[in-house]
Amino acid sequence: MKPKYLFLLKFLGISLLLFIFSHTILYGYALVLGYIITFFNPQYRVPSDIVGFIYISSITMLAFIALILSTPKVPIEKKAGFILIGMLVYMIIDFYGVQHIIFPQGTPPLDEDSFLRELYLSSKWILPFLLWIVMSYSYFGNFFRQTTEVSSMAD
Repeated sequence: MKPKYLFLLKFLGISLLLFIFSHTILYGYALVLGYIITFFNPQYRVPSDIVGFIYISSITMLAFIALILSTPKVPIEKKAGFILIGMLVYMIIDFYGVQHIIFPQGTPPLDEDSFLRELYLSSKWILPFLLWIVMSYSYFGNFFRQTTEVSSMAD
């Protein structure tokens, strides 16, 4: 089977598996984020609906994990490191975004049509692909080399 098709099948399978457990994974992530925010900023009052917001806005984290796990020729140790680094990036973005952009302390939450809220949510949709490309770029050689060899043989 061609590496591209194998990658797509692995990505689909891992994505489905992660989606089955998404409630537990994302609820746990939102809970940990709430504790981290409370630990670093004890005066910040964590909003009651933060779990629902983080749950919805961080579902792309599952796509990032699936992309990393399905990338071929990456050693397991590197995959684990990539996932940890990616989770840290997600935590930093959510930590800052929740406290200063979405639910700033002392003011009402941002309106749904706010530019900053849209920018925050858009960054969450782009983030899994950016992280995957940056972290796995050196392993993409075999993905695209085969296509160029075939096209040069056709000429």
